[in-house]
Amino acid sequence: MPQFCRYILVIAAFAVLAVAMCGCDNPVSRSLTEGDEATTTDSPSMSYTKLKALYEEAKAAGEQVPGDILEWAKSDLKKIGTWDYKIVSISSESEEAILNELKRLGSQRWECFWVEPKPGGKRFYMKRATRSYLQIAGGASKFVPVPGSGE
Repeated sequence: MPQFCRYILVIAAFAVLAVAMCGCDNPVSRSLTEGDEATTTDSPSMSYTKLKALYEEAKAAGEQVPGDILEWAKSDLKKIGTWDYKIVSISSESEEAILNELKRLGSQRWECFWVEPKPGGKRFYMKRATRSYLQIAGGASKFVPVPGSGE
């Protein structure tokens, strides 16, 4: 691995650690809602009530979730920074038909990152960020252990 790549990886690791330590993934404070335990975004841990609500939201959305909330939280954290990929072949040469299909895919959060011709049409390579409920709710950093904290 070239030396500059190692430097970039080290810098990226420090940046992730800094974000995790300061909780910068959700800098805007939120007010407490009914049933929420006494935690805010500045708190070092997310309330069980909030975690359970996110778990139930994922379940209601049709996600395959484990039976244990903590196991779900661990698997949800692993989704952060990962991508789903999809290859779509469109046989039409009509720009309007291609545009309509790309708009449909875009509404599902798919983003085209490569196009290649194929006989009778085009092949589109798509990606989208894997959905993480903890990241969306701003609670991901609450689960990252801080070095020296005994966890």
